[in-house]
Amino acid sequence: MAESKRKPENGAKQPREPWIIRTYAGFGDARQANRRFLNNLREGQRGLSIAFDLPTQNGYDPDAEVARGEVGKAGVSICHWRDMERLFEGIPLAQINTSMTINATAPFLLALYLVVAERKGAPWTELRGTTQNDLLKEYVARGTSIFQPEVSLRISAELIRFAVEQAPNWNPINCCGYHYMESGAGPAEEIGYAFGNALMILDAIRPSLGAEDFERTVRRISFFINSGIELAPEIAKIRAYFKLWRELCASEYGIADVAFRAGCQVRSLTLTEQQPEVNIIRIAYEALPVVLSANARVNALQLPGFREALALPDQAEQLIGLRTQQVLMHETGIADYGDIFEGSKVIEALTAETAARAREIAMRLREAGYAKAIGLISTELTRALAERQRRLEAGEIVQVGVNAFAGQIGLAPPAAAIDHPDYLALERERIAELREWRAGRDQDAVANALAALGEAAARGAPIMPATLDLARAGGTVGEWTGAIERATRGRYTPPIFDRAAAVARFDVPAAPRKLRVALGKAGLDGHINAVKLLAQACMQAGMEVILAGFRQTPAQLVETALQEDADVLAISSLAGAHLEIARETLGLLRARGADEVKVVMGGIIPEDDREKLRALGVCAVFTPKDGNLGVIVGRIIEIGGGAAA
Repeated sequence: MAESKRKPENGAKQPREPWIIRTYAGFGDARQANRRFLNNLREGQRGLSIAFDLPTQNGYDPDAEVARGEVGKAGVSICHWRDMERLFEGIPLAQINTSMTINATAPFLLALYLVVAERKGAPWTELRGTTQNDLLKEYVARGTSIFQPEVSLRISAELIRFAVEQAPNWNPINCCGYHYMESGAGPAEEIGYAFGNALMILDAIRPSLGAEDFERTVRRISFFINSGIELAPEIAKIRAYFKLWRELCASEYGIADVAFRAGCQVRSLTLTEQQPEVNIIRIAYEALPVVLSANARVNALQLPGFREALALPDQAEQLIGLRTQQVLMHETGIADYGDIFEGSKVIEALTAETAARAREIAMRLREAGYAKAIGLISTELTRALAERQRRLEAGEIVQVGVNAFAGQIGLAPPAAAIDHPDYLALERERIAELREWRAGRDQDAVANALAALGEAAARGAPIMPATLDLARAGGTVGEWTGAIERATRGRYTPPIFDRAAAVARFDVPAAPRKLRVALGKAGLDGHINAVKLLAQACMQAGMEVILAGFRQTPAQLVETALQEDADVLAISSLAGAHLEIARETLGLLRARGADEVKVVMGGIIPEDDREKLRALGVCAVFTPKDGNLGVIVGRIIEIGGGAAA
């Protein structure tokens, strides 16, 4: 039955909004990102979703060698409490809802936020927002894990316990289905992996809590989900999410009427470099499933920039994302009705089928345990991603502008470079500011907090008290991470994929000889989908593939290529540091007298930079529009010294 229509009062005051409108934003330093936040809030955004740069996500300060070229590029650079304070200048923390996409370093970033709240006089009990704090998907899909799996699970669980007690309106974890779908998962797999993770985390927490505290913890678990272009399966998926979580909490923990609480971003995997204008349409359609029905509607929604395959979104792209949500919310009338799919035979049947399959997957992961689940999910995602790519190249999946209805539209100009800062100058400024900050703080307080943090981490004791002390003393994200690394077993790098996984056969040419290809991710970005696909395609072509790993420096990549006698060094870079990476890599090869090693690069590389890379000596540059694996493999064979068979 339709609910009564709601009308704005006096034509001005808006009704209560049915979900929080967000954009995922953050770039440069705290001052630059703050200006973007304030502008978006003026334009109607109702919550903040913070993108941190890759050094911050990976636990490095701007002056770390591995951070070179990436400071402030894929998000905002945050080191200490003063940075966090500047980030929220003019923004009342007790009134805003803040989502932080941060995982391995989540305890320290939350501590910085809490310290700033103290300084602003905002009680922790009034803070509303989310720390993502989900490491499982980092190991298999996104790549910003730092610590060993058992250490990550322990720290993640502690953060949840701490927040439930000290900041009861804060969501201490977003169990993310989003990244699984980006890496090839279907609707049931997305739900199953996310819920399996949630169950394993709750199982780890349960023994240390009383019944009342555990129930409060269960009710604070939130999720971050994906929404794809296939309307009926995605409508059923969001309904299955709502239905199954309530059932699992009742059946597994005896807790009834648990609300499914979730944020959402629509699927980036569908956004194409070809005909980027069409992405505006895709994004709008993908936003529909998660807001259509009142009984299956996410709490918050954020939309990507339509030129995501080309560059980070500028202010105009973010404004289009805001306006898309505002049209959905205020013009379509979808918020004026209840559950519009209740009783639909098609949707109800598909929902039940999806939920049943997702439950099986979640229970299988729970039985395997956290560490083994990493390998299981990774293998299954590799297989699913390869099958999707095969179907796309075979034309079984129609993607407008890619394998059908091709050609340029010409409405969208190139992303404006002037919207982004001079990153090299920014990096120098950040390093200078950081050194000044370190020199001016209470050194004894920092040293004592670091010692206490290391001792707690080594004993498996709670780390949040020392983490807060370090944050208050002016400690940095790199110092926090280093203390835990030294006290545990150092940094952990999961394998890129299981070589033995049975995957789809691609239509690729055969190499005439056993070419040796060293393949790795440069810089701190950890998205490995493209690397997985290319590695499998090269192996199927008969090449010897050496996986150099991810988060590699140019020196490490060059060393791997030389030690393994590689013919071709293939480098993936998604974080915008491709020019610096190419310049350093080629310089190192020349210095070692290894000009015979050919370098190719791929990733989110603007068209204007393609010729710059070629001028530096890169033999071939592949961007998202070069999506046919057969063509890419053929080019690598040609560059490596032979014609395809």
